[in-house]
Amino acid sequence: MPRTRDADATRLRLSEAVFTTLADRGPVGLTLRAVAERAGCTTGLVLHTFPNKQALLLHARDVLHERTRLRADRVESDASDPAAALRAVVAAALPTDEATLAEARVWIGFLAAALSDPVLVERHADNSGAFADRLARLLTAADEVRATEVDATESGATEDGASEDGAIGGGAAGDVTVRAAALAAAVEGVSSLAAGDPERWPPVRQRAVLDRAVSDALGWRLPG
Repeated sequence: MPRTRDADATRLRLSEAVFTTLADRGPVGLTLRAVAERAGCTTGLVLHTFPNKQALLLHARDVLHERTRLRADRVESDASDPAAALRAVVAAALPTDEATLAEARVWIGFLAAALSDPVLVERHADNSGAFADRLARLLTAADEVRATEVDATESGATEDGASEDGAIGGGAAGDVTVRAAALAAAVEGVSSLAAGDPERWPPVRQRAVLDRAVSDALGWRLPG
C-alpha cells in the first residue's frame, strides 16, 4: 500500500509539473528538464512517464479537458434550467482567476504547438468539439423550454414581438450547431484575449461580453 501511494503521489506531482510548466513557459519552455526541475525529480523519471514532448503536451491537454469538463458538469447540474445552465457553463470556461488563467494559457500553448503536429490537432479538435456539443445540447433544451413558454403566453406579447419580461421574440433562428459554434468561438476568443492581456480583460468585462454572446445564441435576454 505505501508503494502504491508513493507511485500515485509521483504521478500527481509529475502531472501538475507538466501542466504548470506549459502554463508558465509555453510550448517552447515545456521540456523534460523543466518538468523535472518543477517536479523535483530526475529527467529519467519524467522520461519514463512521458517519452517525448508530444506526450507532455497531450497530457497537459487531457488534464485541461478533464478539469473543465468536471467544472462544467458541476455548474450545469446546479442550474435551474437549460438557459441558466448555458450561461453558467460559459462563465465557468472563462479565465477569471489564477487557476483558470493558467488553463487558458495551457489551451493557447497547446494550440500553438498543434499547428505543426496532426496528432495534437486531432486531440484539440476532439476536446473543443466536446465543448461545442455541450453548448448545442443546452441550446436545444433552452429552445424547447422557450417555445413552450412562448406558446403559453403568446396572447400577452406586444405588437413588436417583445414580451413583457423583455425577451426578444421566441428564440434564435438558424442551425443550433452554428449558434453553438459561434458561442464556443466567442468563449475561446475572450479567453485568449484575457490570457494575453488580463488587465484589459478583467472578469467583469469577460462576463459582460459573453452574456451578450449567450443572449445572441438564445435569441432572448437572460434576466440579471
